[in-house]
Amino acid sequence: MTTLAATGEPDPATLLVGTDAFTGGEPVAGPFAAAYARWTLASAEIGEHRRLVPAEADPGDWRDDRIGWGVVLPDVPGLDPAALARAEDAPEPIRRLVEARHGRVLRYRADSAYADWTLRDYAGSGDLLTAASPPGSGPLQLPMYLLLYGTPAEIPWQIQYALNPVRLVGRLDLTGEALARYVDALLSDWAGSGARYEAPVIWSVDLGGGEQDITTLMRESIAAPLYALFDDEAEKDITAPDFVDGSKVEATGAALADALARSSPALVVTTSHGMTGPLDDPDRLRAGLGLLVGQDRAPVTPDDLLARWQPDGAIWFARACCSAGSDSPSAYHGLFEADSPVGRVLDGVAGIGAGVAPLPRALLGAARPLRAFVGQVEPTFNWTMSFPPNRQELTGAIGTALRDRLCNGRPVGLAMAPYFDPIGSLLLRYTREVGRYGTSVREAARAALDLALYSKVTAYDRAATVILGDPTAAIPRPTR
Repeated sequence: MTTLAATGEPDPATLLVGTDAFTGGEPVAGPFAAAYARWTLASAEIGEHRRLVPAEADPGDWRDDRIGWGVVLPDVPGLDPAALARAEDAPEPIRRLVEARHGRVLRYRADSAYADWTLRDYAGSGDLLTAASPPGSGPLQLPMYLLLYGTPAEIPWQIQYALNPVRLVGRLDLTGEALARYVDALLSDWAGSGARYEAPVIWSVDLGGGEQDITTLMRESIAAPLYALFDDEAEKDITAPDFVDGSKVEATGAALADALARSSPALVVTTSHGMTGPLDDPDRLRAGLGLLVGQDRAPVTPDDLLARWQPDGAIWFARACCSAGSDSPSAYHGLFEADSPVGRVLDGVAGIGAGVAPLPRALLGAARPLRAFVGQVEPTFNWTMSFPPNRQELTGAIGTALRDRLCNGRPVGLAMAPYFDPIGSLLLRYTREVGRYGTSVREAARAALDLALYSKVTAYDRAATVILGDPTAAIPRPTR
């Protein structure tokens, strides 16, 4: 092989190498070292081993202390602070979960000295300002992944709403054997699950549209686009998506049960009305709250589904009124006339108090439990899914969350994070338009009021979409 010197090109052994360094005197230049071969032949290391700073934390790795996982429990007056820090009052499965994960224990406290609520870190000796707290598992840090354990009466939904934009949050309010089954499955990462990654089930009721019905909009803006993504020829792993399309077939409870039994899906997506009646019978309202309503206008009960199918590690996304539960008072109290149909539903549901709906509780506590359920605490409105002035659909973040993130193995809390991202911007827009309304007149004032209304309702709608189950739950990617 001909050397550079033999070709008349500069010889590295004698070459004077100039640099752009400057020490205040002459320009910095000089020859290579006589043994430049040693440096040349050593392995090239660019960003591999000699890091001056640590690698960026993976937001999907809750085990990394810079990310962290913790449980939030109600504060218990009179209990020793050390016992509160160790979760000694929590049920045995929760204590076992905290111990196995080396998790942080935080306490929800209402009416603190500095805010209407705070999370107390008894082990770290302080209260956390949640929005600005640094992430992590250290003292006075707030873990990115938080599991609220308690009923919405013990830890209000509003706490979950407030944390959704800044942390990855789930909730459990199971007790007894149902809680033990869920924690056992979580700690084993659903070992032996038969849920099929390649066969998601999408069930979408379509009652034909019309002014008073939004099922067509939900099918067109959520269910159908998601199925199109799964049914794409380029999709190599999701090979058998099952779409019970209410525009073509009867999307009844029986059809949903058939699809679940047939496909054993790892992901279930449903769009429908949610049951909010009868309003004159609180016990029946509570027992059926948020149940999915099929094409035949009949509610789908947990027993209907669990008679033939077990969740076995699936994750369920349900767009239906109150599919996750109820709150009291409703966030929308006063937005509608009290004697209007919507006003009566809001007040009637609020009248049964804050709680988790029966469907997710049954699925999360089943013999082979669901991993997580994503649903709503309040009703959704057609114009939070489609911007009224130009009919722009605003549900794209759901497809991103479910297909691009959840189906790529990201934890459900991290997968849903982009859905909550616009909340801060919407509330800033709301504040700005309220100020503009106060300084405007006539048409300008009306325009500001309308935008303030839209921004506030849409922010509330997104914040009231909640995760039930642990936020670290993830659908495993198939191995090749």
